[in-house]
Amino acid sequence: MASAAPENRTSSAPSSDQSIRLQVVTPERIVIDEWVKQVIVPLPDGEYGISKNHDPVIAKLGFGALRLSSPTGQRKYFLNGGFLQLRDNIVVILTDKAVDAGSLNVSQIEQEIQTTRSKPAHNDIEIDSRLLNLEKLRSRLRLAKQTK
Repeated sequence: MASAAPENRTSSAPSSDQSIRLQVVTPERIVIDEWVKQVIVPLPDGEYGISKNHDPVIAKLGFGALRLSSPTGQRKYFLNGGFLQLRDNIVVILTDKAVDAGSLNVSQIEQEIQTTRSKPAHNDIEIDSRLLNLEKLRSRLRLAKQTK
């Protein structure tokens, strides 16, 4: 299986400012592979900040904003859940979707919300699925509005 080139890759050794290697991987490609100063990830019950020499962690991710700080500034991505492993200053995030917040389209997300609301739900499973999807869409919309 061939791997696609990452969107953001800085494979050189870290400076004193860049002390955490962040890798964000989706089924399609490596979205991020670079050294950063700090990472803040969404968890199901809040946010979790990671900086240099953090204790090892394995965590289930929630959906929401991934925030990272690097010498080039701060960037945000929308994560659609997933898993995180932190060990030896290397953060690996496995997720089914990671979208640069700058590429989120407010009007498109608003349209998706309207479409989702208009779909009928006939049983508890469909209702729960629709509510979860709406929650994810609202989270993407908040991030899109913050970024614009």
